[in-house]
Amino acid sequence: MKENKTGAKVVGAGMAGAAALSAYLFVIRPWHLRWGATDEETRMTLPGDEVTGDADYQVTHAVTVNAPADAIWPWLAQVGQGRGGFYSYSWLENLFGLRIRNADRVMPEFQHPEVGDFIRAAPPDWLGGRYAEYAGWHVVVLEPERAMVLRPHPDVEDNTWAFVLKPVDGGKTRLIARARGKRKPSLSASLFNFFVGEPAHFIMERKMLLGIKRRVEGERAGSLGWGGNRLPLSLKDANPSRDKS
Repeated sequence: MKENKTGAKVVGAGMAGAAALSAYLFVIRPWHLRWGATDEETRMTLPGDEVTGDADYQVTHAVTVNAPADAIWPWLAQVGQGRGGFYSYSWLENLFGLRIRNADRVMPEFQHPEVGDFIRAAPPDWLGGRYAEYAGWHVVVLEPERAMVLRPHPDVEDNTWAFVLKPVDGGKTRLIARARGKRKPSLSASLFNFFVGEPAHFIMERKMLLGIKRRVEGERAGSLGWGGNRLPLSLKDANPSRDKS
């Protein structure tokens, strides 16, 4: 009798696990790989795509910002550790000693990025300075008020991280982020990216896009900027996929 109950529990656990995996594979993962993006945006060619022309993966996220591109660009121009931060979960980033501080104001000293600049993800002395040349991205494409494309050191990963501004009707702008590249031919690396890397990227980038949206819209409303008052996310902010482009 006990064996039958044990067997039933094992079968039940197996079925529950299979159902959870199926839900992730066929519902959750497809949703978070293109969170907020329209069908057109997932298919369209964006600046930086040519850098990794034969990429084997692509993730596109987007949000509508109620502001023109020139109001959003200053917040993108200053991204980086030791600069304006990444507007995401800094408390989580700082658990790893990255010393990220998210700016709530436009910082004039960081408004002129150039191709070739190194945008740090961690301070130069992180982990004893062993990764000073690797922990970050180089600017490889720069079109002010339209696009900035970052690329890590080739010894780290072969991919790009693009931020593109696409004006739409009513003085609004679609802020599009795309990660695109080639995966390392390793089963362990593939499994890690599949179950850890991709979800983590989604969580952090979603917060980043919403963080930029909040800052830009708050500044334009006169509630954020040099004073640095934080504004709560609205229900609409939390569901950007409902925005109409």
